[in-house]
Amino acid sequence: MKVIWNRFIDRGDIYKKNYKGKYCVGCESFKVDKEINKKRCIEHPNLDLISVNEENYFFKLTKYKDILLEWIDSTPGFLEPKSKIEELRNLIIGSEDISISRLKENCPWGVDVPNDENHVIYVWFDALLNYIFASGYLTDNFKWDNVIQLCGPDNLRFQAVIFQSFLESEGIKKSDKLLVHGTILDKSGKKISKSLGNVIDPIEQLNKYGLDAVRYYSLCGLSTYSNSNWNEEDLVRLWNSDICNDWGNLISRTLHLIDTKLNGEIVECSETFNKKVEEFKFIIGQLWGEFKIKEALQKVNELVKFANRYINDEKPWSSENSLEILSNLYHLIEVVNNFYYPVLSDSHSKVEDSLNGKKKVILFNRI
Repeated sequence: MKVIWNRFIDRGDIYKKNYKGKYCVGCESFKVDKEINKKRCIEHPNLDLISVNEENYFFKLTKYKDILLEWIDSTPGFLEPKSKIEELRNLIIGSEDISISRLKENCPWGVDVPNDENHVIYVWFDALLNYIFASGYLTDNFKWDNVIQLCGPDNLRFQAVIFQSFLESEGIKKSDKLLVHGTILDKSGKKISKSLGNVIDPIEQLNKYGLDAVRYYSLCGLSTYSNSNWNEEDLVRLWNSDICNDWGNLISRTLHLIDTKLNGEIVECSETFNKKVEEFKFIIGQLWGEFKIKEALQKVNELVKFANRYINDEKPWSSENSLEILSNLYHLIEVVNNFYYPVLSDSHSKVEDSLNGKKKVILFNRI
């Protein structure tokens, strides 16, 4: 990190000046007027802002404003959701040079500024540059291809303006994708915050419901890009309905019939049935590629419902064509299990084992 600091100095991208401003301890950043309401930070209304008047080192963010504006205009797919583009544009236009140090006497912890023991490096300078160092920067193993960032809605300025300017200064290509996720709210619709005391303990949720159930609800019950309420009743409902009833029963019924009626025998999937499954696969793949995870999982659930209708309509327990029907369902279950894998990873191998043994097994317990 000190190497980068010195490089910025050599390029003239860091300079020193006196600064007056309002500092939020909760955000660990200085606040401009539009980020302040009733003399307090919008994000931390229970914390007093600290008035700071000191000499700091600054990064020449304004030097890169035109480059950033040209970049977002020429790379419209960089930011998701697209509704954030105008917000980002306004952030860039309104950007000023940013403080990247604090006086050690006012902030005794932190990494010393090179050649100036009276200052420590501002925490966000360190944190943002850790992205490239964690990827092997300044080593032979540095990889910065297909870079996808994920950030919260209140972090767009740091991730899409400040960090990208750091990359531009250093001559590193900018991130390929930035996903701005929504905010998780409590059941009543309030933003979850330690200061408000309405934090939902993830460990408590895991102990109560299990990893797969919590992960499934987090990704299928909550939206990727918009705000969502964490509601335990919805968690229980989705798990019991989508996974235990629809998915679990499909596996159980299919494998039971393959075992008892076909003695474990299966054949290739029929062309007509496979074509229908491929249509689902294409749409699901597109949604995953756009990081629309909730919508992708809902489409997987549609495929499961399609299979349950198929087994009810075709009645393989009494049909003369039971070998084809059950073989089609067997191959569909393989496809669905792979789509569920990133979410139901604890259950994935159990489903595979059941498919290999072609035996009925209770895989999912109702909550």
